[in-house]
Amino acid sequence: MKEFSKSFVVASKDTAKEIGSGDLDVLATPAMIAMVENTAKEYLHKELAPEESSVGTIIEAKHLRPSTVGAEIIVKVKVESQEPSKINFSFTVFDNEKIIATGIHQRAVILTDVFLSKLAVTK
Repeated sequence: MKEFSKSFVVASKDTAKEIGSGDLDVLATPAMIAMVENTAKEYLHKELAPEESSVGTIIEAKHLRPSTVGAEIIVKVKVESQEPSKINFSFTVFDNEKIIATGIHQRAVILTDVFLSKLAVTK
């Protein structure tokens, strides 16, 4: 299986208190999910043609323990299966070698121009 990892440092902008998803100065679940999506996107980036990109379509996460501002977070993604335009990942998120989150994530490979053409035009 193909694996990829990336590290992040929890900043004050990543806290539940700052994002509004909670009241504490700990890593917010939405920020952790963004780290997972970014890691999977970065893995796929080297596999895609210049006219392609990827978008997240499914994410299921169990956020198991808190992390403080300044903590180094390591996100590991593993390709579990791949269809022509969909890639399914499992992920594990670590803080100081302790597992803080696990889950699954799916990304769809898209043609950027075609995808953007589907945006609603407002006048």
